[in-house]
Amino acid sequence: MKAEIINVDAGKILFDATCVANPTRALFDSTHWSNREAIADGRGAAHFVEYEGQRWLLKPYYRGGFIRKLSEKSYVFTGYERTRMFREFRLLQSLIALGLPVPKPVAVLTQRSSWRCSGAIILERLENVTSLQRLVENEAVRGAQWQAVGRTVALFHDNGVNHTDLNASNILLRDDEVFIIDFDGCTLKSATGGRSRRVNLERLHRSLLKQRQFSQGLSAKGWSLLLSAYHDQARI
Repeated sequence: MKAEIINVDAGKILFDATCVANPTRALFDSTHWSNREAIADGRGAAHFVEYEGQRWLLKPYYRGGFIRKLSEKSYVFTGYERTRMFREFRLLQSLIALGLPVPKPVAVLTQRSSWRCSGAIILERLENVTSLQRLVENEAVRGAQWQAVGRTVALFHDNGVNHTDLNASNILLRDDEVFIIDFDGCTLKSATGGRSRRVNLERLHRSLLKQRQFSQGLSAKGWSLLLSAYHDQARI
């Protein structure tokens, strides 16, 4: 999967030509799509769209935390390859090359305005998946699924992935098949150290504890299943 770059007004598009041959800025404008389906992704509006028989997820980049009050969508520009958009696209390409279960990147747009930039990403849509968070809310996580999540997280760690926002909404399941999403700000190294592994798992556990159905229900037993499967799989 070779990525190509084209120039657009005040910006660049990085894209996979096997998915879209001649991308334009209009692809990243949700109002351009008459068949769009709005979804909530935690920070801002994202949309499912269809293009020439392909089903995509279109997602703008939004800031999180306190700084979002100052600037919701813009970031400091220090070069296209250093932008969050380009880095996430490149990282996803690397993860797919490693055979890891992530959505395929279609294209990213980075628009520059003086020292600031903003942008959006288009990903292939993962079909028939449900987030771990939603399954916990419905108390519908089977033991085998907890174990599958543990093994998958270990697989990412063994391949050097540090997912800085590993939470229950970023883990998707299709039966016992597990996918991990949202790699904005994440990194890939030759190996993921013990501290990064621990921090990632603690972040995931905290996100689960926020769910009443997890902390008070039978789902709490799932964490021990997840950890056991993680340690059985992990090369540490």
